[in-house]
Amino acid sequence: MNKTNTGKSFRAAYLINRYLQGNITAPETEELETWLNSSEQNRQLFEDLRSAEAVEAQLQQFKNTDSEEGWQRLQHKINRRNNSQQAKKNWQIWWRSVAALLVLSIIAWQVLNYVVKKTEDKVILTSQYGDDVLPGTKRAELILSNGTTVALDNNTDSSFTENGSAVQRKANGAIIYSNRLVSNEAAWNTIRIPNGGEYMVVLEDGTKVWLNAASSLRYPVRFSGNERRVELMGGEAYFEIAKNKEKPFIVVAATMEIQAVGTAFNVNSYANADGFTTTTLTNGLVKINALGKTTPLLPGEQMSANHLVVQVAKADTGLTTAWKNGLFMFKNTDLQAVMEQLARWYDLELVYAPGFKKRKFFTGEIKRQVQLSKILQMMEMTGIARFTVSGNKVTILSYND
Repeated sequence: MNKTNTGKSFRAAYLINRYLQGNITAPETEELETWLNSSEQNRQLFEDLRSAEAVEAQLQQFKNTDSEEGWQRLQHKINRRNNSQQAKKNWQIWWRSVAALLVLSIIAWQVLNYVVKKTEDKVILTSQYGDDVLPGTKRAELILSNGTTVALDNNTDSSFTENGSAVQRKANGAIIYSNRLVSNEAAWNTIRIPNGGEYMVVLEDGTKVWLNAASSLRYPVRFSGNERRVELMGGEAYFEIAKNKEKPFIVVAATMEIQAVGTAFNVNSYANADGFTTTTLTNGLVKINALGKTTPLLPGEQMSANHLVVQVAKADTGLTTAWKNGLFMFKNTDLQAVMEQLARWYDLELVYAPGFKKRKFFTGEIKRQVQLSKILQMMEMTGIARFTVSGNKVTILSYND
């Protein structure tokens, strides 16, 4: 392991130790949060360390060593060597420092061991269903105007330039464009989210776009002209539009074109049998052009359109935007649609057992950051189906089989 990894790992261990001992400072808490948010694996390790019986036992042992009785025994030995108050004080400081260092060493060893395992071996998880699968993470591919592909993950450089615009990657995973550097040349980027990923991009005008797994967005590096136009090339995105009455924001998504000024809405354009694209408005006002007709949409309303039909209805905005808020939320949702969401987030291959009746419905809510087995267990408890997991392949069986 290189010195950089060792230094970072020991620093992480130090912060975790301070947290466990209950004496972490506010700046250290912020630093620890940054480390935790840099990857789901870091957060999982932290949870394991926080609840691990071995670490708790070691901590308790050191606390016991520092108890009055233990200290009295040690002090008796010290007195035989030197009866001065200064010597007692020095030995007390030394002993507590050693105890703290031992605790830190235990945690540091586990962090270092975890880093080695993560980089050298593929972690295999098991569950009552066979294998288990970790949730998705913040990752994407950014395709620059010159065709270069930049991997947006935890190892991405913090900043670079693209066609005269400054681009910065924040610790929380967001990629942010700035118009501080001006270029007259039109240039477009594409951000592509794989299965098992999600990402947030802040466009040059300040508009925020959250992208769900298996989604792709094409957009200009710098908006010019009298409109701001982007293309959702597939998948799902939540838009918080920066207000600019002089330049309406337009999202082109399959069967519809959505026009907004300063508002927030969700667009779902995943491929499905009906070919519907659905826009749900959470606040503000949008105008949607579909099948040659322009329709205004009010907050709490939802429009679905394919090449034949346009439908407007009331919407459950909390349900629609749950993914953006870190939740799986289902309300009498078709089982096949539930499994498709899980497949995108956990990067799964789905196999239905012969004779399985897919037309079933599920209601439930759970965080997206749990391992797959937690969701399958919740679903199985309702009697809707049984599951087996082999690698990333999930087989769905009738509950009574």
